[in-house]
Amino acid sequence: MTSSSSSTNPVSHAATSFPSNPLTRNSPNQSRTDTVCPHCNHPIKEIKYSGDAFHASLQKLFPGAIRLEEFIFETKQTLVPKGFYPHVNTLVCVGLCRDEITSPFEAEVEAMWGQAFICGSLGGMLFCGKTGFSAAHRHAPITGHFIYYCFTHIAIDHEGIVGSVYRTRSGMEEKTTACGALAAFAAEIASNKLNFNFDEDDIEMSMLKKHIINKTSLSTDAMNAPDLFKVTMAAYETITFDLERHVRRDAGNFKDRRYALFTGIQIHGPGGSDYCWLGKASLLVNGVLSPLVLSTHVSLLPSIGSTIMPQ
Repeated sequence: MTSSSSSTNPVSHAATSFPSNPLTRNSPNQSRTDTVCPHCNHPIKEIKYSGDAFHASLQKLFPGAIRLEEFIFETKQTLVPKGFYPHVNTLVCVGLCRDEITSPFEAEVEAMWGQAFICGSLGGMLFCGKTGFSAAHRHAPITGHFIYYCFTHIAIDHEGIVGSVYRTRSGMEEKTTACGALAAFAAEIASNKLNFNFDEDDIEMSMLKKHIINKTSLSTDAMNAPDLFKVTMAAYETITFDLERHVRRDAGNFKDRRYALFTGIQIHGPGGSDYCWLGKASLLVNGVLSPLVLSTHVSLLPSIGSTIMPQ
């Protein structure tokens, strides 16, 4: 796909923070304006770029997305004052797609917080289930702290084309797609060949399609087929619901534990760059899930299902 169109599919962004990009504030080709987020229609501080197709697409689709390393640093700056201490009382859990180009996210998290428990699969879906989450929660004391970074992913190339990425580090010269699994899902819908039969040789993909359809209002009508952006947003929404459900289950058994939850979308840009769009950030303490605002972010608190997709 090469563009994103309007959608009737709502995407949840409760407890959302949309940051500006502090790494590019001094660029001569940008200006700062007050605007509203196209996803939730709430005011944000947006950076506008001129003459840069990648940043134009990035800011249109993912307003406030920032560089990966800056995002991870800001989460640490926010959580340490709340008692989350690396290598002392905190276990970090990472849910990403299996795609090798998501690996900088895991590396950045582990550099900041230590070794991570891995709970992701194709598209970033959380298919490790009750057994996987229970295993992770047994790897810290009953008073331990847990941080979850659970992100799906998408690419935007230097021409601003959504889903397109160059994998030069593996020697490929032609464009490829990210996320490949989500793009294949979108293609099945568009071709009116959506197959929900369970394939033992393709377990995660079989589950991914059915799970996203069951959890969201994503269209399966070939005449109203969602593009890759809409499918990616549906994946983000599904991951968020699943993460909160599993963590709430653990919190019901361990009242003294604290959980920080981050969900959103990792965006692969030109030249191997990576950005993060934070869809939802929450803190779960004593069974209560509350908004978690990063230290330098604007707080946006839309309700579930109130979002508007970009035109």
